[in-house]
Amino acid sequence: MFYTYKIVRILIATLLYFGISQTGFSQKQANIWYFGNGGGLDFNNQCNPLVLTDGAIQGYEGCATISDKNTGQILFYTNSAQIWNRAHQIMPNGNLIPNGNTITQVTIIQKPGSDSLYYVITSEIQGFSGQGYRFHMVDMSLNGGMGGILYKDSLLYSSPVTEKMIAVPHANGTDAWMIGHAYNSNQFLAFHISAAGINRSPVISSIGKIHFDPSSADAVGEIKATPNATKIAVVTLVSPHIELFDFDNNSGIISNPILIPERGAYNSNGNASGLYGLSFSADNSKLYASQWLAPSAGISAKIIQYDISSNDSALIQQSRVNVFTSTTKNLYSLKLAPNRKIYVGQNQSNGYLGVINAPDSSGLLCNYVDNGLYLNGKNSGWGLNNLMEYTDLCEVMSQSEKTKEINSYTLSPNPFNTETLFTTTYPLHNAKLTIFNTLGQIVFVKEKIAEQSFQIQSVGLPTGIHFAQITQENQILFSLRLLVQN
Repeated sequence: MFYTYKIVRILIATLLYFGISQTGFSQKQANIWYFGNGGGLDFNNQCNPLVLTDGAIQGYEGCATISDKNTGQILFYTNSAQIWNRAHQIMPNGNLIPNGNTITQVTIIQKPGSDSLYYVITSEIQGFSGQGYRFHMVDMSLNGGMGGILYKDSLLYSSPVTEKMIAVPHANGTDAWMIGHAYNSNQFLAFHISAAGINRSPVISSIGKIHFDPSSADAVGEIKATPNATKIAVVTLVSPHIELFDFDNNSGIISNPILIPERGAYNSNGNASGLYGLSFSADNSKLYASQWLAPSAGISAKIIQYDISSNDSALIQQSRVNVFTSTTKNLYSLKLAPNRKIYVGQNQSNGYLGVINAPDSSGLLCNYVDNGLYLNGKNSGWGLNNLMEYTDLCEVMSQSEKTKEINSYTLSPNPFNTETLFTTTYPLHNAKLTIFNTLGQIVFVKEKIAEQSFQIQSVGLPTGIHFAQITQENQILFSLRLLVQN
């Protein structure tokens, strides 16, 4: 087989600019995050995150922050229990649902056709609190532009529902969907949000697993959509599975399930080790999930990557790679940021976020760093910013990186038995090839490469998937995926 790889990020960004980015939604609405115990991130400085420590939020799970779509400056934020304005004060009448034993998931959606009205949508606590999905309205024209609560506590869908929810852009480029999941049911609920308001009669897709367990913990976890709004994924905690579906963002219908089981544990003390966080990569090709720690069952905490580009269930499951494993800490929410990186919530005292630096890349080449971003004395908790995924992401490449990324290479054949030929138009001098197995261990190194075409031998490489990098002057030029056959 003959594969030609060409990175076309600049072209894709241009197409997206003239397509989805002209909708009523803007990536700048997600430029500021507040989460955890007052921590936060500001992506307005050319997408290089500035750590914030002035947040009033105290919330270990669901939280959302919305910024002005034109300027990227903060408007308000919430943990579903309270709403704070940009001065970090609770808005008048800004107490929402009671916390109970958990702070549930929450999302914010600007009302289509309005410059000042925003829906805050909240969920009930683990499928048993009786609150259902509810919506509240923030009007930013109130209180001298600081915002206020126009109304609150309107029932969207009665109990029981899970905590899982996400906002997704509508195909018409103006409206939106809020997608949730019923509890003790296999029903997805897609609520159409337009200039006329929220349609309280959802599009119902009865598909996939029933989300239920006696402890109600299967109501916990994340649901996420691809940035291009064509697929969604959802997790279950106690009977850990990832469910991947097609999403029609015109009709709201969810279809074509792919069920991906994972190993988990749940004991009589109510300690679950299952799946919690989810995120797709910016190029829509990779799906990441976080799994909790269960030492007594011999289960480590993990960040797992699947390549979903084939849309084939067997190939997706075969692509599974543990990009990080821990026996000491738990890993929670995964969130795609404006800079194309994915940040990982950690409810730990070390005060860091994990960072997947290159989520579009296969396997360990995604470059996960566990202590990736120090929060200056704050902690993230479980949640980060449950806001709509956008496609008009920041351009963060330097000019030299752009030059490298538009150079194509070929790798032929791949899969291969004895050898494969790598060829590039990019000038190599003193380059280095490093091949890793799926555990991240180096299995082969070739140095001082000056040829633009050279063979990669299978000698010493076990049958299966391998990942490789070609570096030069301490910079990654190419990331390769190799498949060695018998």
